[in-house]
Amino acid sequence: MKLDQPRDLNGAELRILEALLSEDFPGLAELRDQVAHSKVIGHCDCGCPTIDIAVSHDASPSVVKTKSRLAPIEGRILPVAGEPPGDIILFVDDRWLSCLEYVSYDDPPPREWPSAERLTIVRTD
Repeated sequence: MKLDQPRDLNGAELRILEALLSEDFPGLAELRDQVAHSKVIGHCDCGCPTIDIAVSHDASPSVVKTKSRLAPIEGRILPVAGEPPGDIILFVDDRWLSCLEYVSYDDPPPREWPSAERLTIVRTD
């Protein structure tokens, strides 16, 4: 669902992006820089914390190589208290951050991002 007014990334979203962008890969520096120039322009209709992102072109485009829009890293969520596992994936469209998605294997989906400490960052390339 598109937002009427773009908004800044909140603290939880920033922490998740920082965690995901902690693993080195080609194009990482530009993606890190893009975070400071990003706005949330939409969110998922299901109630999960997934967000759509737009980046001001004051930042530099990344040289990251993606497979079908997916950044070469993912966050695997360590389940606690019997909750199901989940993943966080980052989309990059045409060299720009575009979506931060919480993939949940449960219904109803979580309403909030997990703490960054619960993420294990894995390379997917």
